[in-house]
This record gives sequence, structure tokens and C-alpha cells, in this order.
Amino acid sequence: MITYDKPPIWRRAWVRLLAGALLVALVAGLVLSGRQGTPAAPAPPTREGLVPQSITPTPPPVALLSPPAVDADGRPADFSPAEWAALKDAMAQSAHPQAELQRVVAYLRFQRGFEQWQAMQDQPDTALRRQLGQRLLEQVPERLRQGESTMGEALMLSTALLADLEPDEAQRQVRLDAARAALEAAAPLPDKEQQAREAALLAEYKRREAAIVADWQARPSTDRSQARLEQALEAARRAVYGGQN
Repeated sequence: MITYDKPPIWRRAWVRLLAGALLVALVAGLVLSGRQGTPAAPAPPTREGLVPQSITPTPPPVALLSPPAVDADGRPADFSPAEWAALKDAMAQSAHPQAELQRVVAYLRFQRGFEQWQAMQDQPDTALRRQLGQRLLEQVPERLRQGESTMGEALMLSTALLADLEPDEAQRQVRLDAARAALEAAAPLPDKEQQAREAALLAEYKRREAAIVADWQARPSTDRSQARLEQALEAARRAVYGGQN
């Protein structure tokens, strides 16, 4: 079962909550089992008040392999009027509605495409399955760039797709190395300001921790309460981090 509740984010909290842990459980099972069975399809990414649970229909693979037709109102053919209206309303809450709408549409198509690829594992049309798998592989770096997966998840997904796309083990390793390089190039750069803030907080906590431990160790053994030490350390942690850790 795929979940979408991993906490890390590339500086965009609601986007990370929307996308979650991209296919990691499914991919791990797929790689380890050698595709002996088909894992459960991932649930659609949701966030209360953003992407409604109703946006789940799986369109034909053409939605990922080629751009669907667009109606006069801007709605892509692979989304129903109700789905499109719900998505537009949800994205209106973001700072950049149109850009977020396009991003979420691309993500949903990717997810649906993966569901389709799963469903085609035991079907005779291997050419279409591999065509879809290749398109998914090409889009994995963008999903990483958008903060919808971690590096580890993206690499696992690429490994699973290549296990189906490339039967030759040596060539598969070559392609996996190329995929890894593409992912490393796509990975968002760490926020230096955020890193500096976190380092400063950690340094302050370590300073307080050292003072608390030194005071505790200087006390007579009869006065060294482990519970009191833990309470003091917890109080220091809350004073520094404000209860966020």
C-alpha cells in the first residue's frame, strides 16, 4: 500500500504533503519480488481542502504518452468537469494558482500512468507497457525536482522501471547509472539559510545540554535524579526549538 504522509519537504510544506512518499512501498516490493506479483495501486495524493478524493479515475495511457485534447474552458480531456473544477478551486488557495495547477495535473498524470503500468504487467502488449515505462522513467527527475519524491524514492522507482525496460543486466546497470546522474542533477539544492538556522539552533541546544549535564554530574550521587536530568534537557529543547522537534 502506498502512503502519502512522509514529513520531509523541499521548503514547500503543503506540496510535500500533497505528493508524499512517491510509490516507495510499491517500488520496493516490485524490485524485491522481481515483478512476480502486482502490488496495490497507490492512492491519489490528497490534502484536506486541496485535492478531493474524487479525483481518481484512470484514463487511457495516451494521457501520459501524448497531451490530451484541451476544451475551450482550458480543461484537459483526461479530467472530468467536476474534477477540473475541484482542482482549480483547490489550487486557488496557493500563491501561484496556475503554476500549481499545471504541476498537480502533471503529477496526477504521472501517478495514473504508474497505475496503468502496474496493471499492464501481465498483459501481452509489452510494447505499449514499455513505451509507458520509458515515459515514466523520463519524468522521474521532474517529480524529484518538484519535491514530490526523495532521491531514494526516485532511484527505487527508476530501478523498478528499468528492470522491465532493459532485460540485459549490463545495459540495465549502464542505464541506471545514467538515471542516477539525471536525478542528482535534478535534486533541489538545500536552502543555505535554512541550514544555517538549523545549525545555529543545534549549537545553542548543545551549549545548554552541556551546561545541564555538567551541573548534573557535579552534584552528589544522591542528588543525581535521572528524571530531573531528562526534564531539564526537555525544557532546554523546548526553549530552543519551541516544541517543533
